[in-house]
Amino acid sequence: MTRHLTCSLLLLGLAAATARGDEIRLKNGDRLNGEIIRMEKDRLTVKLPYADDKVRIDWKQVDCISAERDLTVELSDYEVLVGPVTCTDGAIRIKSSRAGTTAPISLKELRTVNPATYHGFLTAGGSIATGNTDTKAATLSTLFQVRTKRHRFTVEAKYAYGEADSRTTVRNSLGSLKYDFFTTDKVYTYAQTLLEKDSFANLNLRNTEGLGVGYQFFDDRTLNLYAEAGISYFNEDVIEGEDRQDGSGRWAAGLEWEAVPDRLKIFHRQEGYYTPSVSGVTLRADQGVRISLVNDIAANLEVDYRFNSRPEAGKRNSDLLFIMGLTYQYDYW
Repeated sequence: MTRHLTCSLLLLGLAAATARGDEIRLKNGDRLNGEIIRMEKDRLTVKLPYADDKVRIDWKQVDCISAERDLTVELSDYEVLVGPVTCTDGAIRIKSSRAGTTAPISLKELRTVNPATYHGFLTAGGSIATGNTDTKAATLSTLFQVRTKRHRFTVEAKYAYGEADSRTTVRNSLGSLKYDFFTTDKVYTYAQTLLEKDSFANLNLRNTEGLGVGYQFFDDRTLNLYAEAGISYFNEDVIEGEDRQDGSGRWAAGLEWEAVPDRLKIFHRQEGYYTPSVSGVTLRADQGVRISLVNDIAANLEVDYRFNSRPEAGKRNSDLLFIMGLTYQYDYW
């Protein structure tokens, strides 16, 4: 009798634990119990009690979700509701302390669930060769971005160093801070500051400040594409020669395409400046691929290109850097 009572209590405890978990109902009739992490860019991320890794589910395959705990839900009109979620005939109801229990809401009306507040990546790469020529190279780059309904803050930093036969051949760095304000879902204005240093391009420090407008063509899980144009003012402190200040026009574009879902990402970022007073063009472009290895770690294969139409005397007008390394991608909600 005691044994049967103990087993019954254990079963009731397991059932209660399961009931307290979030539920995901799929269109094929399957039901999953676990923890809803978030839904963003047409992917639902769930932590299942019997799986070590998070599971990602195509949002189009989800029929309904429910949770006894509070979820943060953003609707297609950008209204945000917080509260427990219940299932009702392929739709959901949200019990919000602010708005009460809502009428049934179609899953198509959900923009995000527990949306990511900020995300970024850290990439490290390098190479060592010995023999007829001893070479070393190292690169480190990071990007951190915070996004809300109307605002986006981006911080970027990059450093590259190389030497051959104990002689330094590459040493440059940059840092950027950018703020975007979205006036519509696609159009935004921006303010940016950029600091650059390159010992082998006669550049002790260049400080660029700029304003402009941008257009976000796509911003979903598989494709992110934008373009920007504006004006900038820069101040150059050179190692040799006269320092220079001038105005310029700026353009920028960026692409991130998840060619193979959760496996292969192709990226391209470029930023260019045209200075009318000297008919000069400077450009930096970073492009490459990231191949997922395990969890949030990916192999990074990248080519960085730098161009200056009016280099200092004795300097080349372009530089090319090949990078192989690892990238750690993170996001929090």
